[in-house]
Amino acid sequence: MTVDYYSLLSNAVAGKDAAARDQIYKDALGLIARSHITREAAASHRAALEDAVRRIEDEIAAEEASSAAAISETLSTGGKWKPYAIGAGAVAVVIALAAVGYVFVLAKGPAIVAANVKTPSPNAQRVREDVVMADLKPGVDGGSSGEGLPFALQRQVVFYRTTVAPGSIVVDRENRFLYLIDSNNSARRYGIGIAPECLKGGSLSRVMNKLEWPDWRSSGANTKDADALLAATGRPGSPLGARALLLDKPGLLIHGTNSPKTIGHLVASGCIRLVNDDVEDLYRRVSLETRVVFAS
Repeated sequence: MTVDYYSLLSNAVAGKDAAARDQIYKDALGLIARSHITREAAASHRAALEDAVRRIEDEIAAEEASSAAAISETLSTGGKWKPYAIGAGAVAVVIALAAVGYVFVLAKGPAIVAANVKTPSPNAQRVREDVVMADLKPGVDGGSSGEGLPFALQRQVVFYRTTVAPGSIVVDRENRFLYLIDSNNSARRYGIGIAPECLKGGSLSRVMNKLEWPDWRSSGANTKDADALLAATGRPGSPLGARALLLDKPGLLIHGTNSPKTIGHLVASGCIRLVNDDVEDLYRRVSLETRVVFAS
């Protein structure tokens, strides 16, 4: 996985003094140290981040040296300094307006300052949403782990700046991620699959009940299917998976699955699904009345 630390950090430190920049760099390194990735992957991320820091600081030093040289030349030659002062003032105003706009965007709702994958183009998103991934049959266990998924969809700690309170859940329906918000601008991220009926609706909900190995029944089940449905209940072959978090709106729930390969896609049944290992991890970390924010 390639992370564009240069772009992410450039935005984060824009307009900051040296002390503030240094703290942002330390926070980013701390997130890598706390993430659940292999030692080799962590070393690769640290190297990429440190290289980005060097590039940013070199560019800032060059800009400061250039500005100092220009001012010195203007003063030493006795040239007209007022146009330069006016130009510098205009640049300062533009930077201030950009900073105000950035803060305004953050205040409007959850915002990802650092994402581990590039956001697909709108056309690519529409194509993805039009294709519904088929589920495995009830009773068939496709596995509980997300190891076979793309790295971005695997459970991990990421740098995430938001106004949502720590301990809350944020569901990014469009990009197929669920975030459990932590303090210090970080979050535990899970890949999700989502059913069409759960793509729209309200933006705020709460966890009202928690279930272990929830029962699953299909509304269109017939007598011939009854044995398969019963066999799928309370075991890894259940389409609702190992755990479920029931929200305060009918039909709205976060649950596991017996079809891990559907994660990251539009799915045919259920609502918001995670692989069983991930939904068990989430289940342990949240309590009743946990706030759930839908960002889309």
